Amino acid sequence: MILHSRPLRTALAEVIRSAREDLLIAAPYIKEDEAKWVCDELAARASSNDCRLKVLTDIRSDSVLGGSLDLEALELFGQRRSNTQVVSLPRLHAKVYVADMRRALVTSANLTPSGLDFNFEYGVCLDESALVRQVRGDLEAYAKLGSVLSEAALVSLLSVAKSLKDEYEQVNKATSRRIKSRFNETLRQAQRQFLSVQVGNRTAHGLFADAMVYLLSTRPLSTEELHPRIAQLLPDLCNDDADLVINGQKFGKQWKHTVRNAQVFLRRAGRIALKNGKWTLVKAND
Repeated sequence: MILHSRPLRTALAEVIRSAREDLLIAAPYIKEDEAKWVCDELAARASSNDCRLKVLTDIRSDSVLGGSLDLEALELFGQRRSNTQVVSLPRLHAKVYVADMRRALVTSANLTPSGLDFNFEYGVCLDESALVRQVRGDLEAYAKLGSVLSEAALVSLLSVAKSLKDEYEQVNKATSRRIKSRFNETLRQAQRQFLSVQVGNRTAHGLFADAMVYLLSTRPLSTEELHPRIAQLLPDLCNDDADLVINGQKFGKQWKHTVRNAQVFLRRAGRIALKNGKWTLVKAND
């Protein structure tokens, strides 16, 4: 175990250079220049050509509009690295960088210039295989709750983000209520499209089932205990105040009913069972 204070760039470079088969990046904020730097570091080694890249981030309209997340960075990863997978996970806050099962950097630093060079950040680098395996396993479990971003979805979001930023600049310069009203409508539409990325090609039923399995992997829970925890995992899809339709599927006021359907499906499939009022995962040897 090695402790790292600011700046964190050197520590992260060591992790990237140690990757042989795959590199996993988990960071809610990613800038285009840092994405280019990561790809350059990987390309500096001839043996890195086949190295897989998995990026776990939180694709939200406010992050894109505020400039903390560059969608262009995600596009660059795909262009520079043929074996790249981008996963969008709501509420991601972890900043973790893992090379194979050999090294992991757990830190406060996002993949941004501020995080790597200027902020007062801190990090712990692990090279004990058992610990690295546990860190990676936890992140892979997080990733299962997210949605893989397709190339087509990214292209669509890039277009939405550009329009949103252009209108936002106009709003900051204008006093007209009409312009502000038009921007608010554009923002609402953009938020729906960003939510569609969160859902991906999964059904509402499958999405809530995945969330339930993840929660029950920690301990048994009653239905009443599951509801608020699922709402914490998927806050944008569990809105009691409005009807929400994403990719033709009803969320919003329907979400608790969908949770119930997911429970029934998982129970019939033999994956969960109700014992003493608590839902619990069924182990393979049960």
